[in-house]
Amino acid sequence: MNFSNKYLQFVIGYVAFSFSILEGLSFLIENYGISSKLLDYTLLCLVIGFFGMILYQLYLSIKSKKNTKSTKKLNVKGYLSYLNIAVTLLIGAFFIYYYNKSTSKDELFEVKLPQIIEAFENNEYSRVYSEITTLKNNNISNPIIDNYYGKVTTEVDINTTPGGYEVYLDLLNDSTDDWISLGKSPITNVRVPNVRFNLKFKLGNEEFIEMSNYWVLNNGRDYGIPESNTFDKDQYKLILGGKRSLQFPGLDHYSSIEIGPYLISKFEVTNKEYLDFILEKGYENPEYWKFAIDEDPDFMDSKVKNFTDKFGRIGPSNWSYGMYPDGQENFPVTGISWYEAMAYANYKKLSIPNVYQWASAATLSSSSSFMYNSNFSQNQLINVGSNENSNYNGLFDIAGNVREWIVNSLSDDSSIKGILGGSFNDEPYYFNDYFGQNSLDRSIGNGIRLVKNLDSEYKTNETANDQYYVKVRDFLNEENVSDDVFEIFKSQFDYNLSELNKEEKTLEYSFSSFAVDKFIIDAAYNDERLPGYVFYDKNIKEKYKPIIFFPGSGSINTNSFENGIENRMKQFSYLLSEGYAIIHPIYKSTFERRDNIRSDYPDETDGYKNAVIRWGKDYKRALDYIESRDDMDMSNLSYYGISWGGSIANILLAIDDRVKNSVLYVAGIEFQTCKKEVDKFYYTSRITIPVLMLNGKFDHFFPLETSQIPMFKLLGTPEKDKKHYVYETGHYVPRDELIKLHLDWLKKYERS
Repeated sequence: MNFSNKYLQFVIGYVAFSFSILEGLSFLIENYGISSKLLDYTLLCLVIGFFGMILYQLYLSIKSKKNTKSTKKLNVKGYLSYLNIAVTLLIGAFFIYYYNKSTSKDELFEVKLPQIIEAFENNEYSRVYSEITTLKNNNISNPIIDNYYGKVTTEVDINTTPGGYEVYLDLLNDSTDDWISLGKSPITNVRVPNVRFNLKFKLGNEEFIEMSNYWVLNNGRDYGIPESNTFDKDQYKLILGGKRSLQFPGLDHYSSIEIGPYLISKFEVTNKEYLDFILEKGYENPEYWKFAIDEDPDFMDSKVKNFTDKFGRIGPSNWSYGMYPDGQENFPVTGISWYEAMAYANYKKLSIPNVYQWASAATLSSSSSFMYNSNFSQNQLINVGSNENSNYNGLFDIAGNVREWIVNSLSDDSSIKGILGGSFNDEPYYFNDYFGQNSLDRSIGNGIRLVKNLDSEYKTNETANDQYYVKVRDFLNEENVSDDVFEIFKSQFDYNLSELNKEEKTLEYSFSSFAVDKFIIDAAYNDERLPGYVFYDKNIKEKYKPIIFFPGSGSINTNSFENGIENRMKQFSYLLSEGYAIIHPIYKSTFERRDNIRSDYPDETDGYKNAVIRWGKDYKRALDYIESRDDMDMSNLSYYGISWGGSIANILLAIDDRVKNSVLYVAGIEFQTCKKEVDKFYYTSRITIPVLMLNGKFDHFFPLETSQIPMFKLLGTPEKDKKHYVYETGHYVPRDELIKLHLDWLKKYERS
């Protein structure tokens, strides 16, 4: 056999041998954490071996030629020579591939992985997701980065109506415009980052973009796509169809309903635009007022004629002789009734929003990001869009400037209509209030924003325009029950003391010097078992100062507690480092103990009443457990509640006197009514321990004036021992402030 054939045989065999070795090493490196340097050294040995073997084969071939007695020339085929060259190049590419692979793994372990860990520790989940996604797209992975990927992402389903759209994801503030493909709808079990992001839906030349987040998608989301994407993007924002909820206090217990896709104006209607309606005889055209004439055939004569300006001419109440004030052509039109807003919308062949459309577009939960620049000056109106106060949807003046009429009624006789967002005359907290006025009211501050309902296979639920209203309770003027009656209420939470029958173990979680124990004890009802967790710092030598914790309502819709243990260690780190231990019972209806309770909002059912009683008994039983531990200082037992935990504290702090101090993060009293015996209002005044309340001024769950302040005033705690801090935020408080005030408050009442 000639040299070329031997060469080919050698190359094929060597490649197979090298491939097996390198793939085996790659598997070990990716799955068992072996240093990627081993791949470098092996690759170097294989390259040296390859060329060494080539030289050796060449030496043998030359020696063979010299020793042959035949004078016949060696018959070297041209095509074999070319093939040898090609194979050599292929071998070079093969080794270059593994060299690059080795280099990539070096970069992963020496550069990228530390960056990912640092970003995660700093809660930069967008960066973690972006870095890991880039690595995965380059087929670089290992169990460590897979673990971090799981921590910063959530598995969701995404559907569209109609289906068949390619779906892409882009992180907010990503300057690269690098869209990540998620697949074609319907999409199941895809992981998305635990942050806000944009989704793009593409079919042919049509593209639709909408901001979303993992918690919206968590229960599956069907996006309603309009039949057309043709509209003025400078003037309108497209909101895709989907199930929408109401986040107004007192309304957020309503079920989500389907709302079809719609356009909402980025700007409030201006004086100049409204003037066209007057000049084109809009007040005289019954076609625009048909909705009112159907209710009252005499409406044009009895009502419209009274919609006049300062001098009796038809027009808004602050105009003069049918004209807006000088220099105010771009001010929002104001001084108009609900009927005028409806008629103007008909004139424009548009609509005013329903409450679901307005609330979805307004992004109530993010109000603190744009409230600072909104016009609540209590001085005068300003040009629409003149301040940098747009929300996440790009809507200007959605808070302040003028209130905006909506379709829905707030009274059985339809005389009170919703008007939302607050005006320049109002306090900023009005933005998060569900507010109504008489439909004929023409106050300065009443204005219009328009929507256009789009054709789509995804239809709006017919109840979207119905009456939506829950009465805001005047807690400070409600009558309380007698002490004797309250003792009966309180006795619902009593139980016969029995052995805890506790089981305890230390879990294999660690962050810094922190540790976590899991306990399981007998609950106080139905022969159930009550699990819980104790977070502490192993380096603390003296007794721990215990804090019993109650979480937010997200715990009702979360399946597993232990999946988030490391994050909770970080959350509580400032307390653990100071010698406090956090005791976190798994209250009934939360985490692994979820049941048919799906909301913490009060209602009139026995189911809600019984749930409150179980929560109270779990709380007291957890206190029994804390007392049973030798390493806990019961004289310094305090309470820490977040959101729901801040609200349920109205009951918990009144039914047991073992807790000596409390910190309530974004707390208040809900407006919804329930059976008296578990109504928080009747418990608040019975709380006498020190209470620190930390709240946001624009909290959309617990409004400042109607929820936070009444709760604080009702507390039976002496004035010197209660404090209420209010920040220019929504349903949160700056973490630095929380840490400082929480620690200061605990130390202020610490007993030696």
